[in-house]
Amino acid sequence: MVKPNCKRVAVTGIGIIAAIGNTLAEFTKNLFGGVCGIRQISLFDTTGYRCGTGGQVSQKHLGTQFAPKEIKRVSRCDLLGMSAAREAISSHLPSLHLYDPDRIGVIMGGGAGGMLSWEKFKRSSYEKRHDTTPSQVLASAPCTLTDLIAGHYGFHGLRSTITTACSSSANAIGYAYDMIRSGALDMAVTGGSEAFSELTFAGFHALKVMSPEPCRPFDENRAGLSLGEGAGILILENLEQAQKRGATLYAELLGYALNSDAFHMTAPDPEGTGMRSVMANALKNSGVGADQVDYINAHGTATKMNDQVEALAIRRVFGDQSRNEVSVSSTKSMVGHCLGASGAIEAIATVLALLHQQAPPTVHLDNPDSRCRLNHVANISRKQRIRVALSNSFAFGGNNTALVFKRAG
Repeated sequence: MVKPNCKRVAVTGIGIIAAIGNTLAEFTKNLFGGVCGIRQISLFDTTGYRCGTGGQVSQKHLGTQFAPKEIKRVSRCDLLGMSAAREAISSHLPSLHLYDPDRIGVIMGGGAGGMLSWEKFKRSSYEKRHDTTPSQVLASAPCTLTDLIAGHYGFHGLRSTITTACSSSANAIGYAYDMIRSGALDMAVTGGSEAFSELTFAGFHALKVMSPEPCRPFDENRAGLSLGEGAGILILENLEQAQKRGATLYAELLGYALNSDAFHMTAPDPEGTGMRSVMANALKNSGVGADQVDYINAHGTATKMNDQVEALAIRRVFGDQSRNEVSVSSTKSMVGHCLGASGAIEAIATVLALLHQQAPPTVHLDNPDSRCRLNHVANISRKQRIRVALSNSFAFGGNNTALVFKRAG
């Protein structure tokens, strides 16, 4: 339960870049329009792979905040993250002088980081090309983006990077929530970024979990996931402080929970025990009941086992309500599985559902699997009342996270 003496936490800024939009406005339009951004990848040669598609971000306007000399030292992952951070922070710039920079933190989730830059360096070194430079590997670590944001904007508070595979950025949001709720920070820049790399692509291909066509979560004919890339950044802030300065309130973050299946390196517990308990504990920690939840942004990877187990876990937490009242969708069907950034991108989709009172769809869901019985939002977004919403992130190794958001006001 939320303790009464703890500070409430608001989402007061959003920045996003993904396969369906390079800005929040474009992403929002295409999210509710059911636009699929999964298409042929052009960043590297996919010849020989069973799958050549993914949620690749458009190059438009990418990296425009960097000088030509600076951009040589920045990875694609960092370019995506800085683009989203600039959008999220831009609306706060006139008010940042009101905050002590020592109490503004940067807490990010990371995945492969600048792996694509490493790959380019290795390839150019092997080919003995004249443009080979060690600067290509300077931004390889997942923590580089955290440092870039803090340094660029002069934020001197807590700085941290969390890497728990596909739940990394969801965990980062939860940690940022804890820091503001406890009074350790007044504001936090949080979320995550992920860029395509051939190593990651080859690894998932070797696991035989990738679909040759755009993924179709919860569908009877689903054939695996589609990878994606992008970045999602949220500004979390002391709610009372945000209200005093007249900030835009996108949503309130009520709480979260995390746990571990401790079952298998890649497969979920077939009984959904960890998934069930993390959702139940997130609701308990947030002080809300299952009957108050109107929408769930599912992890929904479109792999056979994950979708079936997640649906089972949702039914065990929400009972008959999960078939009749709680709307469920997987936005991975539009942007792909963005790995380290997926928790943040899906948290933003969840916040937008609350803000616009509209549940985004699961596209390509033409024949729902009977083993995944839920109140699916299939193919077309749904206008409805959404008071409280849940965002699920279930990673390799059973690293589970659930975030609970409430409509502002």
